[in-house]
Formats: sequence, C-alpha cells, structure tokens
Amino acid sequence: MRAFVGIPIEGRAADAVADVQERLSVGRPVPLANLHVTLAFLDDQPMEQLEALHEELELIRVPSFEMTLKGIDLFGAPRSRLLALLVAPDPHLMALQADVAKAARRVGMKLEKRRFRPHVTLCRFRDGQHAPEKIQGAISRGAHYDMWPIDVSEFALYRSSLTQDGAVYDVLSSYPLLAMPYD
Repeated sequence: MRAFVGIPIEGRAADAVADVQERLSVGRPVPLANLHVTLAFLDDQPMEQLEALHEELELIRVPSFEMTLKGIDLFGAPRSRLLALLVAPDPHLMALQADVAKAARRVGMKLEKRRFRPHVTLCRFRDGQHAPEKIQGAISRGAHYDMWPIDVSEFALYRSSLTQDGAVYDVLSSYPLLAMPYD
C-alpha cells in the first residue's frame, strides 16, 4: 500500500490555503481534503510493515506546537512540478519529523535520503501547462505571504491511492501530540 506520514491542514488553515490557491490561479490546485505537510513518504509498503509502523508511531511523545506557512516556492527539480507554501523553520516540527523517520527505520522501511523541506503543496503542473513567467509571477506575488500560526495537535498515517483524477488520501490512523502550553 502506498503511504506517508503527515500533518493534516484543516479548518481555517485549509480555507486560507484555498484562498491562496485561488489568488495565484496556476496549475491544478490540490483539493482541500488532501492538504498536509509530509513528514515521511513511505512509498509502497506491505500491510504488516504499516501495522508495525503504527505501533511505533503510537509511542511518539512530542508536544503540540504552532507552525507558520511562510513564502512560496517551486519543488520537483529539475522540472518543477509543484508550487508549495513553505513552512517556517521550527524545532518542534523538526523533532517530530526526526521521530517519525526513526520509527520508520526501526521497522525496516527505507526512506528517501533528502533534506526535509516542510511545505504544503498548493498546485501541480505538467510540462508546458503554464508559461514560466506566469509561474514566476505567482511566486513573486506569494514570496512574502505569511499565514497566522497553525496549531499542530496531531499527525497521521495516510494511504495514498492514485486515480485518474489525481491522488486520494485516506487517514489510516491519527496520533495526538501532547497537550502542552506554547513557549
């Protein structure tokens, strides 16, 4: 089963992201139900492996925190295929991502060896779908975009099903973070 671990973007935050998607008006917007910050892409995994990971994820004890979406950039080099809102650096987010990656490795999963660049995908495009100047214009308009802090109180294990209409994400299990006052 194709899967990943991520932080859902819901409610008021998802509405604000939808507003950004509408204002930028490039590419194929990601549906609101699919908005998230990926902590670990797991690719295809057998169900037994995902069950073992589930048990490890239940053991993660990280305090809840706030994250801020700040700025826009292209991802998917060498041919950029998506436009994303960037997540401002945060030690709590980095700790959560590191714990998720360790949990996946403990159950024998091989993760991509790439630097963690937290982001929320706004839209995707195919080669030639939009002129580079239109995409650069969208980036310039969103370069200084700041959203209020988003409360992060949980993360989730998702199944990703590829369909003709794009990916469909289903939450397999959610994991609450520790209720803690913010610094």
